Amino acid sequence: MKLISIICPVYNCAEFIEETITSVINQTYSHWELLLIDDGSTDDSHHICQEFQKEENRIKVFSKNNGGQASARNYGIQKSQGELITFIDSDDLYASNKLEAQIATFNNTQADFYYGGGYTLKDVEGKDREIGTYDWVYGQFSGVEFFKILFKDCAVNINTVLVKRELFDYCGYFDEAPVLRGTEDLDLWLRIADKVEKIHGNPERLVYYRLHEGGIHLQRARMLIGKIHIYEKYEQSTKISALYKKREYRYVYRELMNQLIVEDRINEVKTYFKDLCKKDKNGLTTNCQKLIFFLFNPKTFNWISTKILYRIGYRLEKFQYKIKGI
Repeated sequence: MKLISIICPVYNCAEFIEETITSVINQTYSHWELLLIDDGSTDDSHHICQEFQKEENRIKVFSKNNGGQASARNYGIQKSQGELITFIDSDDLYASNKLEAQIATFNNTQADFYYGGGYTLKDVEGKDREIGTYDWVYGQFSGVEFFKILFKDCAVNINTVLVKRELFDYCGYFDEAPVLRGTEDLDLWLRIADKVEKIHGNPERLVYYRLHEGGIHLQRARMLIGKIHIYEKYEQSTKISALYKKREYRYVYRELMNQLIVEDRINEVKTYFKDLCKKDKNGLTTNCQKLIFFLFNPKTFNWISTKILYRIGYRLEKFQYKIKGI
């Protein structure tokens, strides 16, 4: 049996961590180690982890200064012993057959990188838990095919992946730059797809992704800014066309400007619109936006863009993309 190392960053998650650890202990596949990386917690999280370590010798608890999830995951990878690496966030859960089902598919497909489907989980006060589902694209892909898919849209839940340990030496670890917090997983998946041959996505739902007010998924503007910085790493890449890159820049910047207004970060809209203009010098919609940008305040500018310009622009751009075959 292959040893699977499960890396779990821990930071002020006392409310959830006990259930998360229990979902690992209940796995039908027994040859695993769980590395709990306390990333400078100030609540009772570390004590809870230590209590589990006393009862279960497959659990290892480590402490470090706060550095974010990427830093904690990298620390865990360095301390791990398994041939295969997987992850669980401190507020999420595994189905009891998660590891057993994944390793069976992983072995059958001989994939370099595996990811899967899952459920969403939301606790509602005074009510039963709300269980939903999320889907993406699944199947067998070459690295080049998957790179292109990821560049357009990443819905790989880190709790679902199973990765050969050797890939971290080959492709590098998570980028710990603060600007990539919340998107460091996309950055790593792109680097992996850029270098491997075989990737498998399995639609089987084997994890529960918890939705709550403290979740990083709610930090929408931060994640969009991170995505821009990731795109900039591949401006010279020949795996995808210049127009393909431009399409994604347009989408992300438009979403970002809208989200900055939602988050009351209005002063930042001007900065990111100027960046978009540099990256999309000949874009029809972007050039039309230039005409109204200095005539209206950011909220009005964004309203006109969203209600009028983007609706027209999307149709014209879609036709352009179709002609170019992207």
